[in-house]
Amino acid sequence: MEDRISFEGAIFDMDGVLVDTEKLYLRFWREACAAFGFSLSYEQALSLRSNSPETAIPKFREWFGENADYFAIRELRRKRMAAFIDENGVELKPGATEIIQLLHDKGYKTAVATASPVKRARHYLEPHGLFSLFDTVISGADIARSKPAPDIYLAAADAIGLPPEKCIAVEDSPAGIISASTAGCFTVMVPDLTPPDDIISPYIDYLAGGLGDIVRLLR
Repeated sequence: MEDRISFEGAIFDMDGVLVDTEKLYLRFWREACAAFGFSLSYEQALSLRSNSPETAIPKFREWFGENADYFAIRELRRKRMAAFIDENGVELKPGATEIIQLLHDKGYKTAVATASPVKRARHYLEPHGLFSLFDTVISGADIARSKPAPDIYLAAADAIGLPPEKCIAVEDSPAGIISASTAGCFTVMVPDLTPPDDIISPYIDYLAGGLGDIVRLLR
């Protein structure tokens, strides 16, 4: 890959890429499961990232049986995590402000593609002055199939008026990378909790050490 590529838009996952929340999801998924008498492993919690109920419920049934109430567990996870964030706030990932401001100043179209609701994206990003810098936010509620299906990246590219091939997609999770790659975006992986392995590596166009590395891709 050349050090610099030609693109007109940038689409960012939120959790684990812009905000340091993935560790909180893991913590509170495991706490919520424990409250219902289920032991959720670290690896199982990792696999829940970016999942919609359609993909998460079969996992819960496989792990805990048909009577595991996914929605009740998820609601407890949401309440505990929300209470923690209300008290402690959400930290940005290093370099988030700088790269988003730079892309905005240079006239690139930008979008957030997140499994989280738009209201939550605003709650996380607005206090840091980032929400208004994005042209649009596409939520998992806006699309038919969640990551690793390509739907959310296709929708985000369409929303900013660009073909996916003109967009870089910045992700931290395997499901997100597959989603963006299948949509046709140039994929940039900034690993958070999951380093790339032999399965995901073919879907990665550029492996970044941090968000600051994206500057190297700008023409």
